[in-house]
Amino acid sequence: MEWISIVKCPFTGADLRALTPAEIEELNRKIAAGSVWQADGTPVSTNISKGLISVRGDYIFPIIKEIILLLKDLAWVDSKQHLLKEALSADKQMVKNFYDEKGWFADEKGDYEDAVIFEDLRDVSKEYIKKCHDRVSRYLNPSGTYMLDAASGALQFPDYLQYSANYKYRICVDFSFQALSEAKRKLGDKGICVLCDMTNMPFKDNAIDGFVSLNTIYHIPKDEQVTAMKELYRILAHKGKGVIVYEWFKHSPWMNFWLLPVRGFSFIKGRLKRLVGKAQAGKILYFHAHPYEYFKKNLPFPFKLAVWRTLDVRFMKLYIHKPLFGRQILDWLYKKEDQQPEKYGLKGEYPILIFEK
Repeated sequence: MEWISIVKCPFTGADLRALTPAEIEELNRKIAAGSVWQADGTPVSTNISKGLISVRGDYIFPIIKEIILLLKDLAWVDSKQHLLKEALSADKQMVKNFYDEKGWFADEKGDYEDAVIFEDLRDVSKEYIKKCHDRVSRYLNPSGTYMLDAASGALQFPDYLQYSANYKYRICVDFSFQALSEAKRKLGDKGICVLCDMTNMPFKDNAIDGFVSLNTIYHIPKDEQVTAMKELYRILAHKGKGVIVYEWFKHSPWMNFWLLPVRGFSFIKGRLKRLVGKAQAGKILYFHAHPYEYFKKNLPFPFKLAVWRTLDVRFMKLYIHKPLFGRQILDWLYKKEDQQPEKYGLKGEYPILIFEK
């Protein structure tokens, strides 16, 4: 477990080490006696065979089915004085629940529910979307030891595997145990799967050689999105490179124009729901998109802008169809994106934010 040298305690920042067999035996005895709790106060009732412990001895982090639990709430303690005062926020819990209970389960076709809801899986769009996925590799170092994927999800598209092809390890971090279970199944020994909070990364400074974060940051509470980006930059090694795929949503002038009727209807529908108090009840996933200027103002380090994909999924399903020369339109658009990546990244729906240390 050479990766132990790059992880740290999410509470104190102290080094971690593997539990010894004697320590595991003693821990399981305490669990049987009912004297071990998760940091959120939940009694622990399941024995473990692997785990990490802070060198200070105050927090234990179980390894369950090869998933390393480094989320504060799920740490184990044998003293109630170490219990957390605050639980995971409601917005973060919403994201966690969606992906554990629904998002990362596949249907009979092998498509994850996340993709069914949020992606365009039609044949007419397949080639364009694949080429957009492939773009990410251009902005990463081609090889290294550790490539971090935050938040990896279930690695739902085979295209995603190319980013770490020439890295020794791919570190998948996510809120969802189900997501990490799927990622571990696909990566095998190459995968280091860590359940943690992106706003409090349990990795040491300058520890990783590259990172990707695809369509994730905007699911983090709006006031913590910059914190997550700072964390990714903090753990990036000197000369390392990282890529964040973001979504401008209502800040995309091109999509606002073409989707004006759709977004107008959604706005009115949302207002009506709020008036009758049903907005939160119908919400399945937290989402907040900042404009480009917000990150230029609030990030303390430079980044470059390029395009990942110009088109919103709703645009594609509304306007792009095979009988209406859909594939030809997408081929033309892809070439235009490659000719002016910064312009299309700024005006379209999905930009790439590129970081280098």
